[in-house]
Amino acid sequence: MVGLSLLIISCRSSDDSNIEVPEPESFFNLNVDNQWVYKTYDNPDFTNPQSVSTFSGRIDSVSIVGKVEVQGLTFAKERTKINWPNSNLNNQENFRYLRVNNKGHLVYLRTLDNVTETSGSVVHPGQENAFTFSYDFIEMNQVVGNLFYKLDKEKNVEVNGVQYVVLPYLGDFTPAPNQSNLLKKTQEISYKKGLGLVKEICHSVYSKSYLESRLISYKIKK
Repeated sequence: MVGLSLLIISCRSSDDSNIEVPEPESFFNLNVDNQWVYKTYDNPDFTNPQSVSTFSGRIDSVSIVGKVEVQGLTFAKERTKINWPNSNLNNQENFRYLRVNNKGHLVYLRTLDNVTETSGSVVHPGQENAFTFSYDFIEMNQVVGNLFYKLDKEKNVEVNGVQYVVLPYLGDFTPAPNQSNLLKKTQEISYKKGLGLVKEICHSVYSKSYLESRLISYKIKK
């Protein structure tokens, strides 16, 4: 949900692995008419446990508005409406296409051109502990650092006063050797089985600040 800029490390991995799983257990709920609402919070210092997160003013309303079949593959069409007064993103609508591939990974595409089973960027690997993804973060033709994503163990989190059991997909950022001014930090994309995204954390590359999207309400069709 978090809006990305050049200063924010992407919270999305981009490739799938070649590891096969026998029968992916149902983990993601992509039913038509599902709805989720998120608020985005700013925090100035991830190194300080006492640092307070404040509401940025941004609210994202996300819904599954339909299903699309291409090349025998079925995608859920997801719409995000942004409510962010005094921002140039206010009232924008964004769309993407989601599906669970044959490995049980949730993947997305912005367009449905030349679609195959292996198409799409991984949002979350579901329950496959063996899945990892690594890529170099490059800016101005220079490697700034590396992001390594892996599924973490199940944990309990409290979001907006509600307790959830989630599977966090964590991305560890390690600065390049020549970037001694940068800090190690960890992205987080936490999903609850059958519900969806509960919390997402995206860090700034060059500062201690980060953005956190929190689930505040939802309506799910079983």
